[in-house]
Amino acid sequence: MMKKAPLFALCVSSFSSLAHANISDTFSPYVSAAYNYNSNLFLLQNEQAALATLGTTTMSESYKAYAAGVGMNWKTGRQVISGHAEASQINFDTYKTMDYTGHDLALKWDWLIGDTLLGDVGASETLTLAPFLYTKKPLANLLNTRKAFFNGNIKLNNRWQLKLGAEKTQKTNSDATQQYNDINIDTYKTGFRYLTPKGSKIDFNSSVSTGTYPNRPLNAYNQYDNGIGFDWIATGKTRVQGKVNYTRRNYPDSQQLNYSGITGRISADWFITGKTTLNLALYRDINSFITDTSSYDVTQGISAKATWLATANVAVNLNAKHDSIDYLNTPHRKDELSTLNLDVAYTLLRNTKLDVVAERGVRSSNIDGNSYRYNSLTIGLNHAF
Repeated sequence: MMKKAPLFALCVSSFSSLAHANISDTFSPYVSAAYNYNSNLFLLQNEQAALATLGTTTMSESYKAYAAGVGMNWKTGRQVISGHAEASQINFDTYKTMDYTGHDLALKWDWLIGDTLLGDVGASETLTLAPFLYTKKPLANLLNTRKAFFNGNIKLNNRWQLKLGAEKTQKTNSDATQQYNDINIDTYKTGFRYLTPKGSKIDFNSSVSTGTYPNRPLNAYNQYDNGIGFDWIATGKTRVQGKVNYTRRNYPDSQQLNYSGITGRISADWFITGKTTLNLALYRDINSFITDTSSYDVTQGISAKATWLATANVAVNLNAKHDSIDYLNTPHRKDELSTLNLDVAYTLLRNTKLDVVAERGVRSSNIDGNSYRYNSLTIGLNHAF
């Protein structure tokens, strides 16, 4: 179940990006605080929908977020162990029943054995309020996401490597009305990597995933992905990365839901100067989330990002995205989602940063009740010790 990341998830993830301080030496503790205003937190279509759902025509909400944590980067010989641990508290101004304490934990070991074996192994866990894209109401549903992974490469010679990997993901919802979306995903990967003389990489990938819903077993699926990946250093100022797969998803108990088609992502970075970078990405993916009329959607889109280091203390990021989301259901639903995000970071002191993030989003749908628009503003302050 790869849930979409609507407004609240985007706001919280923006805040989390403020919170993680740069890792120095072995441990780097930090604290942060942020204030967020959202003109349409529950992604409602209009004031009439707000009145029916919330009992008021007021769709806006604001909340405060506090966090404390520590980052780790420990090098011992040729091994590197990294991670972070963070605790957060979110307090809403109006809908106080949604106040919650969350956390974000991660640990990874980048391992190297001799001259022929290398890879990484790790685990992570996050606890945060679930997105409002489908519930569209103040539901205090906490989403717990746990992941564990292993990746290993065996050097066959100076150019070729054999790749092996496995990943397990578990997502659980705290609210009983949303637990039908609890899911376990097990993925196993294999393939080969070719290293070019100039440092570029070409991957030949194959993976199989099994998705099971403990509370809705008829929606279980098997997914097969076969394709190529690449990391091409085109010039000293240009880099192109991506993966392209042919994806097949089979539902043994609901074969009418079966899907096959091209998925993947291609992105290009252009380092115009030492202070300015442009990124352009094209993508197409299949995302799982059970609704009354569909079990997944196919999202394809384009994104552009510009990064500018205006001064030694000021960094500016501008992000624009447009997604076309096809739910492949009956009646047929198709949405268009556009977002524009501006992030300005200012280093007040050596270890203190002020971040201001403004975002606007507009979603249109051919099914009534699913269109919305919003504006949000986040002001955050982070201090690393």
